[in-house]
Amino acid sequence: MKGNQFVKAFISLALAAMMAQSAQAAVRPMLTRIVAYASDKETPIDIINDAPQAYMVQSWLEDLQGNDDNLPLVLTPPVMKLEGKKQGKLRLVVIPANIPQDRESAYWLAVQEIPPKASDDSGNKLVMAIRSRIKVFVRPGGLKSEEARDAVKQLTWRVEKSGGKTWIAASNPTPYYISFGKLALKQAGKSEVMLNDKFHMPPPKGSQRYEVPAAFKGGQATLTYSAVHDYGGTGEELTTQVNL
Repeated sequence: MKGNQFVKAFISLALAAMMAQSAQAAVRPMLTRIVAYASDKETPIDIINDAPQAYMVQSWLEDLQGNDDNLPLVLTPPVMKLEGKKQGKLRLVVIPANIPQDRESAYWLAVQEIPPKASDDSGNKLVMAIRSRIKVFVRPGGLKSEEARDAVKQLTWRVEKSGGKTWIAASNPTPYYISFGKLALKQAGKSEVMLNDKFHMPPPKGSQRYEVPAAFKGGQATLTYSAVHDYGGTGEELTTQVNL
């Protein structure tokens, strides 16, 4: 009997883990990215609860490495109750003196729903706190949305080889982060392949490299790329030739 109870408990935990991985957040930001200007008194961030029941919502900020200490930003409220099918509002305040003055900064906004406790038929408590994350870009005075949209056009590309692998490196001379909507390679006679690490952004006045799939064995290839703009849409596709 105890063995059967153990098996049932194990199956319940496994199912709960799979549900947590596949479930979609009921509470989420209404935008896919936030752009905040240091010159603004505050930046409102709208969130929505798509579920019929109320949730407690916890929100916080992190840098791109996941650290949440000593950030030059203030987010309020850190905890709020959001009724079912309702919208709420967070407020982001930038501390201008503490951000880089010559380039954009990037952070993560995390919004985590905390559902009321529920129980299954066996009496086990199943509670899943699902988290949504979107990027927050903070701009000092002088940086503009129009320039950010065109920053992708200033990228330059080079091929690097190390450790038996081939990489394509993007150099970004602009003061803006660049988020790729598309980053793909194509060679004659082969299907176009999206690069898996396209979500890594070339930082302002820096570079980022991307691993070339092993299927590409030297020769010339076409790199096609596009950038996500401030409102979450994708701009025009650009192409360049690279020798792998």
